[in-house]
Amino acid sequence: MPPAEPVLDPLQVEAAADVRHGEAAADVPDAETAADVPDAETAAGAPAVEPEHDLPHVEPEDDVPYVEPEDDVPGDDVPGDDAPAAVPGGARLRSARRRTIAWYAVASVIIVLLVGALVWPGAPDPAERQVRAFLAAIQRGDVAAAGALAADEPDPSADDSFLRASAPRQRWRITSVRAVPGATGAGETAVDATISTAAARTASYRFTVVRSGAGGWRLRDPYVYLSFGTFPLPYVDVDGHRKALPETAARVARAGTLVLFPGVHRFFASAPDTVTVPRAGYPLMPGTYVLRQPDAPGPDGTPVTLPRTTLTARAQRQAQREVDAYLDACARHRALVTAGCPFGARSVPVPGHPGQVFRGAEVTSVAWAVVRHPVVAVQPDGNEFSVADRRPGLVRLTVTGTDRQTGVHATTTLTCPTRDGVLRVEVTDSGGLRIYPEGGRHPGDDLDDQDFRWPTC
Repeated sequence: MPPAEPVLDPLQVEAAADVRHGEAAADVPDAETAADVPDAETAAGAPAVEPEHDLPHVEPEDDVPYVEPEDDVPGDDVPGDDAPAAVPGGARLRSARRRTIAWYAVASVIIVLLVGALVWPGAPDPAERQVRAFLAAIQRGDVAAAGALAADEPDPSADDSFLRASAPRQRWRITSVRAVPGATGAGETAVDATISTAAARTASYRFTVVRSGAGGWRLRDPYVYLSFGTFPLPYVDVDGHRKALPETAARVARAGTLVLFPGVHRFFASAPDTVTVPRAGYPLMPGTYVLRQPDAPGPDGTPVTLPRTTLTARAQRQAQREVDAYLDACARHRALVTAGCPFGARSVPVPGHPGQVFRGAEVTSVAWAVVRHPVVAVQPDGNEFSVADRRPGLVRLTVTGTDRQTGVHATTTLTCPTRDGVLRVEVTDSGGLRIYPEGGRHPGDDLDDQDFRWPTC
């Protein structure tokens, strides 16, 4: 009698069919369920399958691609229409990611707009533009254009000849020009500007720019007022333009106050190469300045200190030769005292007669001879170069005379030192040196031959 056919549970049949047709792994029964479900042969009356632990284990195929299930497509296990739909986890992650990206995009746009407002602030401030145009005109040497941007004329008591002179094209940079909001009152504004040289010297100034009717904005008093201290040259020099000092016998002469435009200026640039003068430029912005040497007095104002002006070593040697020649020329005079010569005698003793001297008309002949020239060094002294003896010179004086009272006729000889500190040196335009006595720099200066400075015997 044939065995009775096993009755199959419909769920088991459906699970077995899913396995045979390669459905999603989520619908395949687990191991315990599979062990209880007979396959097709069992359903047809075939012998029963051995227990699961005797079946060979089959590894999954690695080359079968894994397909990510679409979160937004409901699967077979989606509940009916009458049940609430569940939100997949992947959809929530993508939604959060989209919100984060959108937040960063908005923040980036805001940052770009802020940076753009700082870097590209739009049209430049009109006052700022005028200051930049003023400085640029000075840079290119356009004196007329620079003057047209000034709101007022310079102080009439100052010398404006240097302001009107053709300014050379200057090599310097306009480092910054920036308006200062709220720094001044109505109808005017403040603009900070800085200029610099190639040697990194800088000068800054806060310009006051005023509205000037239909003419736009103009700069108030944008001038440099410059005075000079003492320099051992007979002139002052700004950017190669000279002004001679007043002809005076005084040790110090003043050139007065000069008016300049702002910029980088060079001083004593036209001086010959026998003197040491600064070759670099000095940036000056509007204000009152005094140009001076180290430790030298000068007028009131912001000091601009230049290196000390001295003779070069070659010029010092030349000065020594010029002093020697000057003393040799003095020795050729046939007088006891020659004004301007650093030696002399008011009287000479009568040999063999103590207390008696030859003087004035009693002297019948005079002869000088330089025994030893002084060794000198030339140094700046006020507006002059002064000759200082490092070793005094010696001269020999031979005098013949007749005493009016006693009738004694005799010849006497004396050796005397040269006088220190009474000679000066002037540097000529050609670079030569001229020796002159103190107080005798200019023609017509009165040198009193009775002055106590000259006699040394």
